Amino acid sequence: MGLTLLKIGISRFLLLLLLLLSIHVDHAMSSNEFLLRRCSVAANYTDGDEFEVNMDSVFSTLKNEAPSIGFLNTTKGQGTEEVYGLVQCRGDVGKEECGTCITRSTIEIVQYCPNTKDAIIWFEKCQLRYSNTNFFGLLNLNDSNSWSWANSSVEYPEEFYDSLGSLLKNLTSAATTEPSRLMFARGETEYTIRQTLYGLVQCTRDTSLADCKECLETAISQINSTTCGDSKGCELLKGSCRVRFDTNSFYSTTDTTSPSPPPSSPPPNSSPPPI
Repeated sequence: MGLTLLKIGISRFLLLLLLLLSIHVDHAMSSNEFLLRRCSVAANYTDGDEFEVNMDSVFSTLKNEAPSIGFLNTTKGQGTEEVYGLVQCRGDVGKEECGTCITRSTIEIVQYCPNTKDAIIWFEKCQLRYSNTNFFGLLNLNDSNSWSWANSSVEYPEEFYDSLGSLLKNLTSAATTEPSRLMFARGETEYTIRQTLYGLVQCTRDTSLADCKECLETAISQINSTTCGDSKGCELLKGSCRVRFDTNSFYSTTDTTSPSPPPSSPPPNSSPPPI
C-alpha cells in the first residue's frame, strides 16, 4: 500500500514538473519584451509637420508589407523632410507575431523618442529604426546595448564559455556563408552532461555578408562580465546585428525567413535638392 502511494506521488510530481516546464517554454516562445531604445538629440521635428507625415507613411508601409517577409526598408519624402525606415523581425518569428511586433514598435518608438528625427528600438522579436539620413546598407556598430535574460550566474564558467565560444563561432559562420539563411542562424550545444546552451545570431538584411560577420564578431567579443555579468542568458544588440545565448530554449525551430524584396527606391525629385 505504501509503495503504491509512493509511486502515485512520484507520478504526480513528474506530471507537475512537465507541466511547469511546458508553461515556461510556451512563455519563452510567446513573449516579446521591450528591450532598449536609442533616441538621437541631433535633430527634432514638430507635431504635424512634413517630417512626421512622412514618418507615419513609412510606418504604415512597414506594418503592411514587412510581416510576410520579416524585413523591409523604405523611404518617403524629399530633401530635409525625407524619412528612411527599416524594420526586421527575428528569423524564427512567424508572420502574425512579426506583424504584432512591428505595430507595437511603431507606437512605442514615438512614445519613448518623441519628436526626434533619428531613433532605434529593440524588442525581443523585432527591431525598428527610422532616420532623416540614409543608413541603409551601412554597418552600424555604434548603436550598441546589452540585455541580461537571466538573474543567475553560470555554474561552470570554463566549460560554459568554451562551449559558448564554439557555438557562436559556428553560428556566425553559418549565418555569413550560406545566403539562403538570410544572415540568421540558431543552434544548441551541450556544455555539461545535463545542461544545454542555446544561441542565436542575426544581422539586418541590408547588411553585406562581410559587414554582418564583422558585426557579429564584434558583438561576441564584447560578451564579458561588464556587458553580461556572467549571466546564463544575455543578448548583445547593435544597429546591424544581434547575438543571444541562454541555458533555456528561447527560439522556435521553424524556419520563417523569406527572401527580401529589392530595397525601396526613393521617388524621383520634382525639384532640385537643397544646397
